[in-house]
Amino acid sequence: MGQLARQDESRAQVGWLVGAMMRMIRPLVRFAVGRISCSALVELVREAYVTEARRYLEAENPDKRVTTSALSLLCGMDGRAIKVYETRDGEMALADVCSEAAILEMWRMDESFIDPDTGAPARLLIHGPHSTFQRLVSRSAGRAVTPQTALDRLLESGNVRLCDDDTRVELVDPFFMPVEPSERTAIEAGSFAINRLGRAVAHNTRRHTSSDSSWLQQDRWTHRIPKERLEIVREDIRALIESHIRAVENHLEAEELHPSKRDECSIGVGWYYWENPTNTEEARSGAT
Repeated sequence: MGQLARQDESRAQVGWLVGAMMRMIRPLVRFAVGRISCSALVELVREAYVTEARRYLEAENPDKRVTTSALSLLCGMDGRAIKVYETRDGEMALADVCSEAAILEMWRMDESFIDPDTGAPARLLIHGPHSTFQRLVSRSAGRAVTPQTALDRLLESGNVRLCDDDTRVELVDPFFMPVEPSERTAIEAGSFAINRLGRAVAHNTRRHTSSDSSWLQQDRWTHRIPKERLEIVREDIRALIESHIRAVENHLEAEELHPSKRDECSIGVGWYYWENPTNTEEARSGAT
């Protein structure tokens, strides 16, 4: 095969891989929007990448020391950055997670926005060049964020309220909550489900290097359900999956050993349902 053909094949493989990665990443990003900033998500990815790269190298050569050079090659990161991600405790300040929290933190911590008489966060004029809400937003969230955009978001979340004929804004709650209490259970369960599905995919793509058998990981779908039948089909599928869940629970319970001192193997099965209400090209490609 000539060099041009090899180059075209390499480009095609890279394009295919990038497309596959985008399908994996898109649901995570969709969840992150409105809860965590892109920069914070990138920091989490970088930290996870360094950890997983080290595990990959350790598994590939158990008797060989993992060098910073090998990690840099796999991660595409500077060695100093790798050391930072390997030594930090993994905790992120709320102000680093989202711009809304950064705005509120500066408001209650920076002397420029503190009432000198009370020592509490001052009522701020919305517009103006000095100790105003506009200045606060510019300094904490960046000049690309307009004060009106930030104000609308913080009014919606209940952290601030308008006063003085809507010319000033007052801090009500200094702590931005990116997650509603009612969401926590679903998010917790969803995070484990995504993690476990990801582990199955990773196992099945790497098992060619070992003698491990594949893990079951399949989907079934159709693009031809009439809209008027959607709710009926959804309920029928729910009932069918719930019957499978009960059957698997019974089987696992029958196989369990009584509590013992030695470690046992953990296994599990997951179920999920999805739908795209419109028969778009994006839906047909599975990109959503």
